[in-house]
Amino acid sequence: MHIRFLSTSSDRPQHWPRLLLIAGPLVLLALEAALLTPLVEFSAGWMGVLATPQLFNVVFLGFILFILLSIHDLSASLRPQRWSRRIYWILANVLAFYTLLRYTVVLERQFSPQTIEWYHAAGWLLFLGITTAAAWFAFIPVGVLLQWFKEAWHKAVGSGLIAVAFTLLTPDIQSLWHFTYRPFIALTSRVLEFVGQEPWLQFHHNPVLGILGHKNRLTITQYCAEMESFGIFFLLASILTLAHWQRVRKLRMLVVVTGGIAILYIFNAIRIALLVEIAASWEKPLLAVSLAHSRLASLGFLGLSLLMLMASKRWWCRPSS
Repeated sequence: MHIRFLSTSSDRPQHWPRLLLIAGPLVLLALEAALLTPLVEFSAGWMGVLATPQLFNVVFLGFILFILLSIHDLSASLRPQRWSRRIYWILANVLAFYTLLRYTVVLERQFSPQTIEWYHAAGWLLFLGITTAAAWFAFIPVGVLLQWFKEAWHKAVGSGLIAVAFTLLTPDIQSLWHFTYRPFIALTSRVLEFVGQEPWLQFHHNPVLGILGHKNRLTITQYCAEMESFGIFFLLASILTLAHWQRVRKLRMLVVVTGGIAILYIFNAIRIALLVEIAASWEKPLLAVSLAHSRLASLGFLGLSLLMLMASKRWWCRPSS
């Protein structure tokens, strides 16, 4: 005779799709970064180093490249974990992120960049590390993560070097805007006309776009045109092509890359049209400038690029034998 204890649904291991387990922490951290980055405007001092957009781009892009290169190493060792443990880590992430958010606001509003000491920046970095770690532990067990990094550390180094190189080349990629903006602005004007607005155009060194009948205009420079998003999409496609070279259907990958660039082009035109509408019609036109220079669009286009490449992978990549 023996007694069987029925496990509750909260204690039963969750068999989530492996791709969701890997994408989960990235999506969570991207949402939190989108909330945090409008508050991070430190231009000097310790926080000017830690919260610089270039460092953020290197770290986040490096993580994406590392996952693309080593996703099979992680998938092979993934095991389900209990739902209750997942909830605890998500709560820890939310609490740590709220603390990080409040701490960032205090640093930005009550300190000048020159009065922020190294220990203030170290505290900010500590809260950021706890937030990041809790997001990963909510989806992937600690032991599995440690084993993953142990087996694929060389891929992490390579991904970091590629991310650094791409970030250094970003100004040159952004400068391509001056050679490509005329057809892009024409498409943005068509978007405005489609929603019933009559665009106002003026071309100087940078194009100026507005809506007839409204005095506010939006100057679109290379720093808010998101040209680097096209470069990131091409970089991700190239990394996947080289990583699966023997199984890649080259012509189909060329179709995916061409179609992906066209889709990003259209979505970016819609984004600029929305910014012009905000600048022209809303009560706070400076919001358009803040949104144009925030990382919201970069994160959104990065997610869209990954979605297009991974969703079409079975079409452009032969299954492994």
